[in-house]
Amino acid sequence: MDFEPHLEYATEGQVFGGVPPPNTLGGTQYHPQPQPLDFAVGRVLPTMVEREKFDHIEERLRVIKGGRNYAFVDMAQLCLVPDVVIPPKFKVLDFDKYKGTTCPKNHLKMYCRKMGAYAKDEKLLMHFFQKSLTGPVVTWYTNLESSWVCSWKDLMVAFIRQYQYNSDMAPVRMQLENMCKREHESLKEYAQKWRDLAAQVAPPMMEREMITVIVDTLLMFYYEKMVGYMPSSFVDLVFAGERIEVGLRRGKFDYPALMNRKPGENGENKKEGGTHPVTIVPT
Repeated sequence: MDFEPHLEYATEGQVFGGVPPPNTLGGTQYHPQPQPLDFAVGRVLPTMVEREKFDHIEERLRVIKGGRNYAFVDMAQLCLVPDVVIPPKFKVLDFDKYKGTTCPKNHLKMYCRKMGAYAKDEKLLMHFFQKSLTGPVVTWYTNLESSWVCSWKDLMVAFIRQYQYNSDMAPVRMQLENMCKREHESLKEYAQKWRDLAAQVAPPMMEREMITVIVDTLLMFYYEKMVGYMPSSFVDLVFAGERIEVGLRRGKFDYPALMNRKPGENGENKKEGGTHPVTIVPT
């Protein structure tokens, strides 16, 4: 007698290999649907295959668009202060641009004075500080990481540390005393250049001290005309020097060759025959 192959310990409703067990209770025979087996060795679930195909398509699209070359995914990463709140009526001020060649502390003072109305809003101070920079200093600001600079104090410390060498290399009084006016340079141009350097001296020079020092640096001709005249301000000194230049062009003064010597230099001719002043007509 032939028997159908089945397992003796199969419980009701179970199916092995897609073959239902015999109905031993009578009545309507129950035929459950056979279900596929997915635990075969080496077989991958369909959902995993579809996911791999989808990831591959996304990777190809990123390569085509060049998305893999971008270092930033979130726009907030591009801002030093991403959550800054700008007042509705705020107007960007006209700041003096810092080029990285002068004292950083003086620039911070001028910036804070202009932003005095928003002194309590640190995020606003940090965000608009870039508006007062120019040239390579802007590149330095954009390379700052938000994890390094968390407050306005951190930004000031980083800024001073970066450009402190300008303060260390600031001109001193001895450098101002050794300056000299060039041959084809007007007195006004020389005075402006000299005054710009004098403004960087620490501690600051008084105006009367600046007048005394710059007169001592003038050529002999200007020195003789201005040593007896002590102007009350630096502007009056420049005005007096310009009048002397006008008088030279109009032939009001003799233009001796000794004028090219600085004060204190010995202008005597050591050759035999003594000295002979020479008058040169100015061009």
